[in-house]
Amino acid sequence: MKRTVYIAGKITGLPKEEVQSKFNNITSRLTDMGYNVVNPAATLEEERNWRDSVRSDIKKMLECDEVHLLPDWQESRGAQLERDIALRLGMQVVYH
Repeated sequence: MKRTVYIAGKITGLPKEEVQSKFNNITSRLTDMGYNVVNPAATLEEERNWRDSVRSDIKKMLECDEVHLLPDWQESRGAQLERDIALRLGMQVVYH
């Protein structure tokens, strides 16, 4: 059975093209490795506020088997929160 992974990294404050590029690159790599990937940057909605976006993303993350953190995760309040939740729930966390 394929494992499903969630990608976490900095989104807020970065140009949309940069965010989509880095998230799409890791999505492609993980997909090639046989994972199902949940990419929160694939559904960016510019009119949503941070709180609503993070709440929605955490719901998606909770359905996954693993959380994969991009190198810039420490620069993101949302990714830090996602990591903390994943660790507290005993989910596997992978650092890229």
